Amino acid sequence: MLKAFYGQENSRMIAAPKNTRSKGRRAGRDVECQFAIREEFELLTDLAERLGWHCDEIALGLLELVEDYVSARRSGVTQDAGPDVLGATNRTRH
Repeated sequence: MLKAFYGQENSRMIAAPKNTRSKGRRAGRDVECQFAIREEFELLTDLAERLGWHCDEIALGLLELVEDYVSARRSGVTQDAGPDVLGATNRTRH
């Protein structure tokens, strides 16, 4: 949806990792990933704020999404499975 909003339907806005041989934190991939997704993150949070969401609400929403993402990936569930499978019905507050 963000890509459609910004008119970038078919473009790749997040760079692929430069070091594809290692995984996780090895070889600084975590920092490289943060750098690669930072611009999209800022676009997302700026848009949410302009639409009226408070920064605390945005942060909690993102934390929940990250928690759902990690849990689903570790259990082998895909993101297309829907909100119930990804944990949207069982929320914790950080």
